[in-house]
Amino acid sequence: MLALTLINHIIRQNPETQAALAGYNGIGVRILAAGFRIHGRFDADGFLQPSDREADTELTFHNGMWQKMLAGQTPGVGDFSIRGDTALGFALLQHMGSLRYHARDDLNRLFGGTAAEHIGQHAGQAAQALKKIGLSLLEQGADFAREPESPVITRAEFDRWAAEVDRLRDDIARLNARLDRLES
Repeated sequence: MLALTLINHIIRQNPETQAALAGYNGIGVRILAAGFRIHGRFDADGFLQPSDREADTELTFHNGMWQKMLAGQTPGVGDFSIRGDTALGFALLQHMGSLRYHARDDLNRLFGGTAAEHIGQHAGQAAQALKKIGLSLLEQGADFAREPESPVITRAEFDRWAAEVDRLRDDIARLNARLDRLES
């Protein structure tokens, strides 16, 4: 139920998409994404309502899709799958893809305009600092690996280090994407 409330909140923040989704009144959809399972039917206002009826289409968003989106990349065909009515699934996928969370609206409502602006500025500064730290670590690691006197490490040690660097880069990219969304 919480997932439906959250998706409806995001739909409400996107009136054009909400109007388009209103045209799917009575259509059932199941969305599997990031550990959430959302199952419902669109109502005449474009919101998802709980439903026990079988979904007309099912949209599954694979984990790689979220990582790409948070990094500012465009997801590919392999990042999602559709079951059931494929044409309907693709149509809904386009509408769902146009949804944007506007954190500034919620911050304004909770804290007022001035406080929300300060929060956005501080979040942006924190993101830039984290980005600089991550890039510095990557550069230092690359410099260290090029040094002739650097110790020889095993392939497994290098793979663990590279995986940790990739994880840090992904974390920074996700944070930057979140902060960009907060600012917009």
